[in-house]
Parts: sequence; C-alpha cells; structure tokens
Amino acid sequence: MSSFSSQSPRLRLATKNHQTKPSKSVFAGHHATVNCLECNRIMVPRVVTYYGQPLRSICPFCGATFAKFPSGLQRFWQRFHTRNLSFTVFFRLLIIAIGFVVIGSLSSWEFLPRSLGRFAIFGTIIFAPLALAELIFQCIERLAVKFSHDSNYYWAAIVLLAITIANQVHDVTGYIVMFFIVMLIRGLISGLAQFPNTSSKTHFNN
Repeated sequence: MSSFSSQSPRLRLATKNHQTKPSKSVFAGHHATVNCLECNRIMVPRVVTYYGQPLRSICPFCGATFAKFPSGLQRFWQRFHTRNLSFTVFFRLLIIAIGFVVIGSLSSWEFLPRSLGRFAIFGTIIFAPLALAELIFQCIERLAVKFSHDSNYYWAAIVLLAITIANQVHDVTGYIVMFFIVMLIRGLISGLAQFPNTSSKTHFNN
C-alpha cells in the first residue's frame, strides 16, 4: 500500500485542495485602468518623464493630464504645508510661552537674575503670538472641515478683508503685515514640528 493511501481521509482532502487550488493573484481587487476626466474613456495613464524624472501622467486618447508628480523640491516644500487638524503644535508653543512668563515673573521677584528676565520678555513676545497664530490657523481649518468647504476660500477672504481694512485704516497696516509675517513663521515652525511624520509620505497633485 502506498504512503498516500495510508494517510487519513482528512489529510488526503487537504493535500488535494492545496495542490489544485490556484494561487491568488497579487493584482486581485485592483484595477489597472481608470476613467479619464476629460473624454470619459477607460484608459491606462501614460507617464511623461523628463531625463528620467516623472512629470505627469496623461490620457493616451485625448492627451489630457490625469495626475501631476511634484519634483523633489516641491515635495520637500509641501511637507511644510501640512494641514493636520491637531492642536499639538499649539500646546507646545503655549507651554514655551508660559515658561517664559514664569521665568520673567521669577526674575521680577528676584528669585532669578534680571538678565533672565530680559531674555524671558523676548521669548514671550516671540512665542505668544506664534501660539495665537497656530490657534487661529487650526480654528479656521476645522471650521472649513466642519462645513465641508475648501479652506483656501477662507484664507482668501481673510486676505481680502485685511487689504480692505489696510486701505481704509492706514494706522493698522503695520499690524496686519506683522500678522501675516507671524502666520508665515508659524507655518514654518509647524512644518518643522510635523516634518518627521510626513518625511515618508509622497504627495500627488491631481
């Protein structure tokens, strides 16, 4: 009697299923074709390269751009423009600002040298507006998400309002300019704080 016949029926059935069952394709559930947004035809996008660097993908039928691939510099710059809805950076800036306030208070009470008090004043002036700018940014982004709007329209409205106010009231022009400078610095600091979390992500622009 052969060794196969000496096996139990359950073992023979499992061996038979293992031998006859086809292996599942790695492409199962994935579609290699997409729908062109211009000509509405099913197609496989063609990638356009320049000296080996992918620039964009196009429809082979109408030539319309399907997706754009940012360059290395653009991907690096996009990491500083993340719109993560998180108050983590705000709390960090707030803690730093409160720390400078505490140092300044201890210095004024002569528990610390007065030189640290002057240092604390500059630190408070720098980090307190940055914390406020981060809070404003997060509130506007969350408001846009709540109403399912594009936040770019909100920022465009703020810029238009600021320009109108600056033209009507010239005394506040300097404050408005300082506000936008602080917002730009906030974006840089927020991007640096979130840089490790986005360093491995690839951004595509449709």
